[in-house]
Amino acid sequence: MKHLCLLLTTGLFVLAACQNNTKSPKTEQEAFEQAAKSPGINAGAEKFTVTTPEGWQRLDTALNDVKATFLFAPASRDGFRSNINVVTESMRGASLDEYFEKNVAVMGQYMQNFSAGTKSEKEINGGKVKILEYSHSQNGLDMDVTMAVIPKNGIAYVITVTAPKGQRAKYQQQFEEVVKSFTIS
Repeated sequence: MKHLCLLLTTGLFVLAACQNNTKSPKTEQEAFEQAAKSPGINAGAEKFTVTTPEGWQRLDTALNDVKATFLFAPASRDGFRSNINVVTESMRGASLDEYFEKNVAVMGQYMQNFSAGTKSEKEINGGKVKILEYSHSQNGLDMDVTMAVIPKNGIAYVITVTAPKGQRAKYQQQFEEVVKSFTIS
């Protein structure tokens, strides 16, 4: 369970950031608690489909009432299993640009050793998607992450791939396949 909490924390910092609260989460537990209280949390849960990469394992679960879809890579490295996860929430009327920039700012403020990398924008399945590559540390692990925010009908679908530092490129193809396969069901 602790490993699932670690994997999901990135998405929760993103979701907790958009609640317009004056108190942003400072710890993993605070991120869970704050995200779970959001009236828009899980707004798109169970309303989307993504393709699971060949050889990967899918797990649909809820942690502290936050629903998440995990896609786990076939092998772990040093006790960490690279993964792709999807969490959702209402954008509460914010544009994609507003939602994305606010979240990046909060991540920089509260994630340990956060370092923003490349920001980009793509059109996927006829819609605009914002992407951020970044690195951070959590519980002594240095991680590389790519995050895609897909807006659909006022809901943010946040898809992240998390890998040990220096391993992001190894999972980029699977991440792109998952993002491109995303559809509202």
